[in-house]
Amino acid sequence: MDGHSSSGPVTVLLLAALTSFALGQGPVYVEEGKPLVLTPPKHGTAIKSVVWQINGNLVAEWLSNNVVFYRSFIGRTELDKSTAQLTVNNSMQSDGGDYKVEINNELQSQVYTVKVIKKVPKPWVEVRTTPCDHTSTKCTLTCEGDPAGTQPLTYSWRKDSGEWGPEQQSNDLIISNDTETKRVKLISCRMKNPVSKEESDPLHNPMYLGGAGYFSPNGLAAGISFSVFAVALVGVGVWKREAIKEKICAGSETESPEEVGSSALNERDGSPSVNQPLNGKPN
Repeated sequence: MDGHSSSGPVTVLLLAALTSFALGQGPVYVEEGKPLVLTPPKHGTAIKSVVWQINGNLVAEWLSNNVVFYRSFIGRTELDKSTAQLTVNNSMQSDGGDYKVEINNELQSQVYTVKVIKKVPKPWVEVRTTPCDHTSTKCTLTCEGDPAGTQPLTYSWRKDSGEWGPEQQSNDLIISNDTETKRVKLISCRMKNPVSKEESDPLHNPMYLGGAGYFSPNGLAAGISFSVFAVALVGVGVWKREAIKEKICAGSETESPEEVGSSALNERDGSPSVNQPLNGKPN
């Protein structure tokens, strides 16, 4: 095997890719309302006639000095006679189809498959699972937005300010109640098609432990129970304090202030109290 034989398959693949591109294979996407521009490869000789067709129907025709346009292309289409470039302004979805061009009475091999689509709308994130909060096992989020006339579409998701996730055909995202998800505060989605992309406003993650969760009857019941318990605990404390206060007051009322003062004075100077005999013996 010589040193050149190993590059053979690579060369064939490269030539196939270039040929596919030159033949116009693969859709040409155009945003609705924007100009549709189709440019044939450079022609080897001077161009003397051009005919464009869509799905076998005439679009533009230059056979002599005049250029004629047909049907809905009248008034919004241009033809460059030096390059055979076709420009359709204010494109509509009905302009989509397979375009072919004939130059100098020769039908060219290129086929331009055109699809005119709308820009994607601004989407929003909707919580499909109800209830969905930090006690839920899993929740489904959906990237919502009117898809009419915008296909093909892809969807991607972002957590907080991180990188956008991989593009996917489904507009759903399933989040699991794990440690990683609980640390995420905001979740956003993005709709994308070949001509545009739009992202939603961020949704507060209902499983985020540091913020208010998505409304849950279980969470509400737990909050009410805790509040009732706290009020009851405070009530018991107040009741005990009042009971101790009443005991102290009741003990003070058994001895008059005069008796308390006289006893204290006698104990201090060593004199017997009024109710005690001088000899220390009872009468």
